[in-house]
Amino acid sequence: MAIWDWLTGREQQGTAPRGAVVDAGVPPQARVEELPLPEPLFVRHWQGFARLPEDVELQQAIYVFATQAEFLRLLPRQAARAFLAEKPRPDLDENTLTAFFQVLFGEITRRMYIDAARQRPEALGLRFSLANERTASAAARSIVAADQHAMGPGVYPFTHIPENPDPGTENPFVIHILYRKDLQE
Repeated sequence: MAIWDWLTGREQQGTAPRGAVVDAGVPPQARVEELPLPEPLFVRHWQGFARLPEDVELQQAIYVFATQAEFLRLLPRQAARAFLAEKPRPDLDENTLTAFFQVLFGEITRRMYIDAARQRPEALGLRFSLANERTASAAARSIVAADQHAMGPGVYPFTHIPENPDPGTENPFVIHILYRKDLQE
């Protein structure tokens, strides 16, 4: 059986892979042409990161680079190397760019996971927990502790998914799909 590999853009022989992303509803044959990174979200993280040179052309070049499907396949370190090989800059080092790409990579994959979860008819929303409680900001802790929708602490319907409260940093949350059966327990 031939399946479409969305990372490489080629058909491959075999069966559909199993795993967390596939189980979350991302079909292996769905190749994305543009990654889900709205420009206002990118700018919010650009401004919050504050370790990149103030340069509108650089900002736009990084935005265009980070919204292409190839960005997700490369991962942050390789993406930084590829970007700098294409557009070398003496005022931009690989480690700084990798750190920023790590923030963007997390936002993109998070949005893809959420979009896939929304497509599941039995899913009600998402449960947020902290990836690292010791380093989480007060704003992140309050998102996890809040019960604003009477679904439980840290649970949000798809219509009210909170953003990363700390722009320019990696998203502090681990998210799990909440199903109807989870509310009955």
